Amino acid sequence: MRKMQKTLMLVAAAAMALAGCSKEDVSDNALPGSGTKATRGFTAEIASSRTTLNGDATRMKWTAGDQLGFYTDVETDLNVASSTYAEGATNFTAEIDTKATKVYAYYPYFKSQMDKDTPRTHENVSLYIEDAQTQTETGVLNGNMVGMYASATLAEGQNTVLTFTPIASLIAFNIYDAENNGDAVKSITFTPAGGEKLNGQHIYNLETGKTTDTGYKESATVTLTTPYAVPAAKPADKAGYIYLAVTPKSYAGGTFTVVTDKNTYTFETTKVIDASNVYAPVVIPMNLVAATPAEDYSGTYVVLAKEGSTYFALAGMNNNNTTRLDAVPFEYNGTDTPISVTDPEIVWTVTKSGNAYTLSNEGKYLSYSGSGNTAAVNSTPYNLTLLKDTANGTYNIKSETVSNRVLAKYNTDNAYFAFYTTGGNNNLYLVPVDYKQLPIIDLSTNSAILDYNDETVHEITATITDASSVIAAAYSTEEGSVESNWLVASYENGKISYFASVNNTDKARTAYIVVSATNANGTRKEIITVVQNIQAQGTEVTFNYGDLYSHVPSKGNVDVTEDTVEGVTAKYEKISGSNPPKYYDNGKNLRIYNKSMMTISAPTGSSIIKIEFTASKWTADSGTVTADIGTLTSKTWTGESEHVVFTFTATNNIESFVVTYK
Repeated sequence: MRKMQKTLMLVAAAAMALAGCSKEDVSDNALPGSGTKATRGFTAEIASSRTTLNGDATRMKWTAGDQLGFYTDVETDLNVASSTYAEGATNFTAEIDTKATKVYAYYPYFKSQMDKDTPRTHENVSLYIEDAQTQTETGVLNGNMVGMYASATLAEGQNTVLTFTPIASLIAFNIYDAENNGDAVKSITFTPAGGEKLNGQHIYNLETGKTTDTGYKESATVTLTTPYAVPAAKPADKAGYIYLAVTPKSYAGGTFTVVTDKNTYTFETTKVIDASNVYAPVVIPMNLVAATPAEDYSGTYVVLAKEGSTYFALAGMNNNNTTRLDAVPFEYNGTDTPISVTDPEIVWTVTKSGNAYTLSNEGKYLSYSGSGNTAAVNSTPYNLTLLKDTANGTYNIKSETVSNRVLAKYNTDNAYFAFYTTGGNNNLYLVPVDYKQLPIIDLSTNSAILDYNDETVHEITATITDASSVIAAAYSTEEGSVESNWLVASYENGKISYFASVNNTDKARTAYIVVSATNANGTRKEIITVVQNIQAQGTEVTFNYGDLYSHVPSKGNVDVTEDTVEGVTAKYEKISGSNPPKYYDNGKNLRIYNKSMMTISAPTGSSIIKIEFTASKWTADSGTVTADIGTLTSKTWTGESEHVVFTFTATNNIESFVVTYK
């Protein structure tokens, strides 16, 4: 006889009425108990069967490690665990109060079912019909997928017989392929046509013996651990059955999606599926030849999430969050298709990969790292499943290997996408695009600083592709509306050349080189910022921290508040940070921390025109060091002011600085 797991027998049980009990039996007048436990034996069996999964089965078959959970009619017996079943055993045992007369059992046992109320008010047991089920092989139902419950009067001097009622019905799929194409079934998904709540939580009430369905899943999937090699002829017996446990009810037809190692097959039916009888599996034969051909979603798209009337596009970059991908506001009227797009960061190529798909952006693949609420792009192809909601025209994009991770834009306040298990907007739109690829401009640098008298010709390497013409010119504004009167720029053979006239003014000046590359689809622009300093004039004063704090012991440190050198003053203040500015002898430097500031003042009646820092750690280029006046470029400040206030939002290590004033 074919080896079977336990619940194959459960659904074969006779439709025996569960003996209810009154409220007085369980709650209000629950017996106080004796405080003494006795070991009682229990036998779970099926006396007769109307429909069986195996004609030879007359008793339930259990698997090593199984446990039952018990409640009795005394107030101390709350969620008592039975013994752990061992192969070859015939009974379960449990420690039951000696005053107990009735027992209520359920399977599978959950420790978390314990009553948390005093006095005793707990009367419900939660059992679940999962939406993600497994089956080791065809013809062998996984017993853990079907919960059950029973009640009985305790028998004296003998084992108490428990007759269980399953909480789930079974759909049994009998799959074959008349063309014998050699497919092997990996999974089957059922989605009811009427939006019925298919699976979820069921609550068994100890008082009434009834169950309440609180299911919330609208589809369920059974996955085979060992793919099933589909035969050419419909099997005559049950050895090829693939079982899916569902909430007992009638379903107004639906869609069955069969995933094999070669393809995805869709079966749709408007015929009512009556799965209301937990003792009679609904057998559905499926010939793969008759399936609706699976839709192929391959193409080029923007992936959009809609919040209110605003759309956000999935981008292949992570400027907003280092472990998630950006959500970029996107103008879309909700109807046009295809739409013209020129930004390569939001264009995704969807490619079929077996039964799954890959989504790639500029040669990198959308992927899930396998840990946390994250999303990334990398060079390795990563398989995703695309599930289409035909009614709404939206898609769920899931990780194939971590199937509970769904791509979503989390909420309005967070401008990024990630793979989540719950929450977020995961009903996404795949809108076909006509990608108008603009030229690509890759510059060796986007900024430059010139001395006041630098008249040499400088070059910047520009790698430009897909362009029919390239122009570079210097302007006094970023928009390129007014030509610069001191900087000249040009482009030729992959090089941008520029040179400046001498700065005879008393202020630093800025110009912008606008690089424009054009093709039939349009023009892309990149900007290079060029700053020219003024001629250093006046008196120079040097603050060297190694000299200023030479008295500090080796490897020691000391808080600093103010230094004065030759009439120039530097004050250091902690605004609201954790640490005040300090001198560290092991680096011979001033360490100034987040939420601190430094005020440098010229002698009375003078103005600072330049400050040049020497710093082993300096974060001005990332915007964490700012000046209240003038221009701070890299480690050089220029301008004209009696005082200059530098604000720090990160740690910087400064060895020295030179102040020029006049």
